[in-house]
Amino acid sequence: MEQQTKCGYVGIMGLPNAGKSTFINTLIKEKISIVSDKSQTTRDMNIGILTRESVQIGFLDLPGVHKPKHELNRRMMKIVHQGLDDSDLILHIVDATSKKFSGDKYISHLIKQKELPYILVVNKIDLVNKHKLIEKLERFQHLLEPDEMIPISALTGENTDRLLELITPHLPDSEFLFPLDEYTNQSVRTLVKETVRERVLHYTRDEIPHATTVELEEFTFDEEEDCFFIAAMIYVEKPSQRRILIGSNGSMIKKMKNGLNNKLKKILLKPVYCELHVKVKKDWRNLDSFLDRLH
Repeated sequence: MEQQTKCGYVGIMGLPNAGKSTFINTLIKEKISIVSDKSQTTRDMNIGILTRESVQIGFLDLPGVHKPKHELNRRMMKIVHQGLDDSDLILHIVDATSKKFSGDKYISHLIKQKELPYILVVNKIDLVNKHKLIEKLERFQHLLEPDEMIPISALTGENTDRLLELITPHLPDSEFLFPLDEYTNQSVRTLVKETVRERVLHYTRDEIPHATTVELEEFTFDEEEDCFFIAAMIYVEKPSQRRILIGSNGSMIKKMKNGLNNKLKKILLKPVYCELHVKVKKDWRNLDSFLDRLH
């Protein structure tokens, strides 16, 4: 008799910087989503696929919930609502070190409107004193009233196996939806583009991380040289932002390129030569035609 399999989608919601992307990377044990301390790092719905014996889970890494200011942000929030509709269960990731709760109360309200099973995942417990953690958990339970709650550390992996045990009963009985060796829905080109954007986020601050996006202008493999040639265009909205990204005598571009080829080699499994360029595209976050082109 064949063993019954379970398969479903689990939406991952939370405020920017709650640790959603670190969480999914830890569970999948692959770099699915880029990680940054900047808000609104995740802009699309990335799916991380975890297959264990008779269980397969598609984790939907959704953009952080925020108030839209541009067409890009409105599209991001549309993805959040789509993810809610597609999910069998929601994990609401909250930051154990947080001192403000209004944003998480709003997310909790969104989830309950959909009448979905809801596990509150209190992340970053590695940064909280164990005695204070009990008080935090009691407060989260009182304010958000989740169906279930579990403290974890996405960074160290603490308690993530227990979380998987809590998730499994909520999944429908179903055949697997993905091949056994697949761990993400993202194309190689998308992974490369996001890796470049991660470098930009790492070296910039203030308004620049939000005002940048990346497009691949060249992505070719040279069989004779046995390597990939990639040209990535980094778009910004203002000439002043372009000057900062390039830096004095190209110093900032050089910083961003340092180590980038090695990161891309881990994705493509071949040597990589990547060129970075910067171009101004005024108000690109509100240009429908440009946003459509990026996807």
